[in-house]
Amino acid sequence: MDEAKMTREELMRVLSFAGTLRKLSEEKTDLASVDARWNIVAYAMNRHFEGKMLTITSLADAAGVPYGTAMRRIGELIDEGLLLRRPRSKSGKSFSLHPTRTLITQFEVYASEFKRTVGNTFGFTGDDADEAEGGFYFGGHYMASRILSYPNAMRVGIGKERPIRVLCPIDPTFKTLKKLSPQLGELCGAQFEFITMPLDQLHDEIFENQKRAKSRYDIVSVDLPWIGQLAERAAIMPLNDLLKANDFRGSDFHATIWQAARYRGQQCGIPIQPTVELLFCRKDLLDEVGLDIPQTTDALLHAAQALHGARRGQSGIVMNYGRGTPVAHTFMQTMADFGSPVIDLTPSVDGFDTGSIHAKNYRPLIDSKAGRETAQFLLDLLPFAHPDSLRCDWDKRIGIFSRGEAAMTYGWSIRAARFEQDDSSVAQGKVIYSPHPSKAGLTQVSPVGGFVLALPAALGAERVAVAWKAMEYLTRPELMKLYVQNGSLTSPRFSTSADPEVQAVSGMIRDIDQMEQNGTLKVWPRPPIPEFADIISILGDEIYFLLQQQVSIDEALGSAQHRIEMLFKMDASKKAG
Repeated sequence: MDEAKMTREELMRVLSFAGTLRKLSEEKTDLASVDARWNIVAYAMNRHFEGKMLTITSLADAAGVPYGTAMRRIGELIDEGLLLRRPRSKSGKSFSLHPTRTLITQFEVYASEFKRTVGNTFGFTGDDADEAEGGFYFGGHYMASRILSYPNAMRVGIGKERPIRVLCPIDPTFKTLKKLSPQLGELCGAQFEFITMPLDQLHDEIFENQKRAKSRYDIVSVDLPWIGQLAERAAIMPLNDLLKANDFRGSDFHATIWQAARYRGQQCGIPIQPTVELLFCRKDLLDEVGLDIPQTTDALLHAAQALHGARRGQSGIVMNYGRGTPVAHTFMQTMADFGSPVIDLTPSVDGFDTGSIHAKNYRPLIDSKAGRETAQFLLDLLPFAHPDSLRCDWDKRIGIFSRGEAAMTYGWSIRAARFEQDDSSVAQGKVIYSPHPSKAGLTQVSPVGGFVLALPAALGAERVAVAWKAMEYLTRPELMKLYVQNGSLTSPRFSTSADPEVQAVSGMIRDIDQMEQNGTLKVWPRPPIPEFADIISILGDEIYFLLQQQVSIDEALGSAQHRIEMLFKMDASKKAG
């Protein structure tokens, strides 16, 4: 019989309630004797759900019987395969204990039956068969087969001989990983170090690491548009052989995200922090001016004008116009709203092909009709944009929006936690999300971004197996759920996104899942070519000068076009030579 899955909080309530009932008979009366086996199991499960370390000493103390008796009962549970004893040192003298998957499953079955019995006894459920599974309180039948269990410990730990060093950006998911590093280390039997850097510095450090005789890091985090450059220059390892050897399949990942981490037929990374750029709108402010969420670029311009100054100190929109990387990404992603990528990609049924980029595709489209429409649109938004827009990066932009200083913004989904999980934010609970507005008559798309975990090419052969084991564990569905529950509003896996506990954290996760299924999420607005970083550098200057109104549209786009053409010619000459 399939049991209804229950939330972690419910499972812990069952433990507490069952324990209280047992104490009534064991401690308050002489009707029963202490059940050491139950006490050991209950304590082990509680520590597991709390994510805390379990030692044999603490477990023996929890048994409620003499030490010798407790040790025999613990030994029986280990022999039966219900508890796992895992060394914490080379000598094996120090070790930790963990519930096995068998014990976790058996307890979940027990808890489900316990809940059903309580529900029937106290009339919390009706006669319906489904309701009998525990329709009272959240987490019963309507979550059946969808709630992911709390992460279980690895049967064989990675080892603590040397720390697992992970190079990553200063982004929400990685802040969560850093915060959870002691807990993750305990689950993996390892020691983690998360080294965070700003985006541009991270990019440079991956290449610096390639020059070293031995990699300083076991795992590196790669921004999706960098995949082509890092793979082409052999800074990261291809993973196809590892995936095959470990029977690792990508079918549970959003197809767009999974495929974005491929280069010339090789998988180069495992998704951990996908993010989608959306339009964030304050619904309450749109309602005040009688407007719906904009679906076209013209409607967005109209809404920005209507909302600008509608309240004192309120800008219509805040834009990422800061010089360099921020404004370059803004131009690229907005150009997609006018139907074009920045290079001449081959059209496909659902947009443009980024899986097979050939020499003929290396023709920039900056100085084109779509490029000029994009430039004009960004200029037209300036009068209604927050005055700090020309100094904005991603953090500054979302901060302005969260404080209520702007009614709309484009924003990466991962950064919505800034206001969704901040009780002091005036935007909390008032924001609706939509794909990028497009030029009238074109299909709306939303650019996909975010990070994947990859193995540095300079990693010695002796470290590959350990690094892979850590990377695979960090990207499991139940780990993704743990990150969401600790402040990261992103999930690259369908199984994680479908979990009601995950959806309860933010409806945006479900919305993005739906966008993936609808084909709205696209990689082509930021094509993963080796020259991507150089294109960003060029656009970061030329478009910024345009928005500062130091040059005309023709001058800015003409200069960018010429510089990128020269870049492609130089790279082609190097490859030919």
